[in-house]
Amino acid sequence: MFNFAERLILFNQYEILKKLDPAKVSLYERHQEVVEKGFESLYEDLGISTTTLSKEAAQEIDDILALFRAIRTSTSAGATNVAGIMKFVSFGPSQPNDHFAYADFLSNILKFPQEASTSAGNRPELQLEKYRAMLQRWNEIGRKSELSADQIEHLVA
Repeated sequence: MFNFAERLILFNQYEILKKLDPAKVSLYERHQEVVEKGFESLYEDLGISTTTLSKEAAQEIDDILALFRAIRTSTSAGATNVAGIMKFVSFGPSQPNDHFAYADFLSNILKFPQEASTSAGNRPELQLEKYRAMLQRWNEIGRKSELSADQIEHLVA
């Protein structure tokens, strides 16, 4: 996965970290050995994900979050009778899912409120399909950032 130059850079980064954080020297030495010997199956132990999220998938999550931002803004600006109708429920923290990881990352940075459902029935693929249908309806009404109560009800129907 990593070429020699990338592994050398990572090895040196761990060397620096050993000096900056002496309490974790043994951890960084193990990570150095993994990198030095190219044990790809252990790269995830380094905190480096072996998967990536496509630009298209990231854009879809950005759009979903923008949709919920429009709903949240509209409900706080006057469409109060639908305030509790729809909250963004994350894609499912109990399951490994690139969409959830990206949405969670963005929500932590942007402080976007999300409810992490821990129910056994929370399946990320079902949430994603629901949000895709909502996005389609939002696109049909022109991706308005200010929505009426009727428009919000249409989106979440």
